[in-house]
Amino acid sequence: MKLATDQPGEPPVIWQWMTRQTQIPWSTDLRTIASIRDDGTIAAAVALGSWTPHACFIHVAFDTPHSLTRSLLKASMSYAFESIGVKAIYGLTPKDFDRAIKFNKRVGFKQIGETVDCVLLEMRREDCRYLTKETLQ
Repeated sequence: MKLATDQPGEPPVIWQWMTRQTQIPWSTDLRTIASIRDDGTIAAAVALGSWTPHACFIHVAFDTPHSLTRSLLKASMSYAFESIGVKAIYGLTPKDFDRAIKFNKRVGFKQIGETVDCVLLEMRREDCRYLTKETLQ
């Protein structure tokens, strides 16, 4: 599999795939990255958006649990934490989506709150195991 991103001036293919999976709305600050199979189909994708000076929100979609690769997670975290310089990444997961909550915690997010219908999760730069030790210093 190879990694790809939606490019300015081209159709947002990754976002279109993600929105079918998660109903994520389009936003001008949305940045996407995906794992693309050899046949050109999308296996998994990550979108980062709602940027603030020190944080952003993450959205993740994949067609099978094994489709979300370590290289996609590492590239996504590296972009947010290293290229942009955020200190935290947040995610909202529906309270009744137990598998997703467990998965998010397994990859390193910590639950920090709840809304009426969602769980709020956070990953801080210093807790991200997808970054190298050199980049954390």
